[in-house]
Amino acid sequence: MRGRLLLLVAVLLIAGSGAVPSAVAAGTYEAASASTTVTYCSDGGQAQALDMYEPLGGVAVHPLLLVVHGGYWSVGDSPVSQQSQFTQAVMSGALAAGFAVASINYRLAPANRWPAQIIDTRCAVRYLRATATRWHIDPHEFAALGDSAGGQLVSLDALSAQREQQWDSAQYAGQSTSLQAVVDCWGIVDLTAPGWSRLGRGLSMNAFRVTLGSPSAVLRSASPVSHVGPGAPPFLIIHGLSDTLVPPRQSTELRTLLRAAGDAATLVEVANAGHGLSATAVPMVPALSDVARQTVSWLLATLR
Repeated sequence: MRGRLLLLVAVLLIAGSGAVPSAVAAGTYEAASASTTVTYCSDGGQAQALDMYEPLGGVAVHPLLLVVHGGYWSVGDSPVSQQSQFTQAVMSGALAAGFAVASINYRLAPANRWPAQIIDTRCAVRYLRATATRWHIDPHEFAALGDSAGGQLVSLDALSAQREQQWDSAQYAGQSTSLQAVVDCWGIVDLTAPGWSRLGRGLSMNAFRVTLGSPSAVLRSASPVSHVGPGAPPFLIIHGLSDTLVPPRQSTELRTLLRAAGDAATLVEVANAGHGLSATAVPMVPALSDVARQTVSWLLATLR
């Protein structure tokens, strides 16, 4: 009962941080792009879908932005309307800048324990490479954005690509899981670190059966920071300094380790912003819209 209550509170917190302004409502995407929902993988016995948005105006080859939702591995969905306000703004800006955008579902806990979530994320990357011609995307220009648990998933995939074969499924074997750029938004990147709130500690139980901060081999393996090394793709890391669900030092640690390994990492810290860049005071500095524009500019500069 306690675990269910903690999950409900987190869902309310996360949902509250993702209010959808009319300017970036889901219908905007339908008007600005061609969209398709397809099954990308079913190795886990469940068909998993992604929503693909292709820029209108020709069949030129596009870079890809893969979007992986958060929700502590237990809640969330792929439609644009279910994403945080920040993620929606980046998706809209990326489409306008000529990116194709794919937003994925993945198997959720507690019905599906870890590592189902990273297996599905990796399978989505391989599927998109295998079908790159269909979507007019460049298989050498894959970026991924994830928030919270989604940040953990895209960061872990990027840092362990072509390794940790226990997370690879049979579908689209031979396709690379690598990414060329990562936007980690308030991601959970060191699952064994101390300092989590009581709410945060309990929310990992659904997926991992242990609390965050435990000295667990499973949590250590699932932590992106455990896989940092030379040759990682460039990272843009974003975190609200008033986040009480995922401590901001998670992002600081990731940047420090990436730079120590010789990898490119940029950290954007947002004052007066909580989890999901929800405003805790006025003004938020920098403004959410400015961070979204900076993110799209960074994606363009990194991939093109």
